[in-house]
Amino acid sequence: MNSQTDPLAAFRPNFGEFQVIVAEDEPMAAKLAQGALKVMGFKRIFHATDGLKALKLLRELDGDVQLIVSDWNMPEINGLEFLKAVRRNFPKMKFIMLTGNANKDFVIAARKAGVDAYIAKPFTPDQMKAKVEAIFKL
Repeated sequence: MNSQTDPLAAFRPNFGEFQVIVAEDEPMAAKLAQGALKVMGFKRIFHATDGLKALKLLRELDGDVQLIVSDWNMPEINGLEFLKAVRRNFPKMKFIMLTGNANKDFVIAARKAGVDAYIAKPFTPDQMKAKVEAIFKL
């Protein structure tokens, strides 16, 4: 469906213009997240292997990032601390947390810190797509 046959196309975000940070220290999970985002049309995807590098990358991009996908358990600064740092400066930036341990305490802590969505690992590209569409209200 193109913009001529889809009257809502003009209101949908153009993911190709968005900048995304994937903060994930596990190589396979990082590749899966990046691949799922590429299939959705994201083209400007930046990868950081820990929360500290992700914060540095966010500063280098002058905060011009529309989505962050971050692991919970990373070296240097974990995903929760990264999320809190992002929220201090960018309260409306979309943030998805990945975790291998989606227990009740995790969910409460992540929600309290302002996460937009979380995905339990291992995850599928369809799960990533559903979460991204939900937070951008598509």
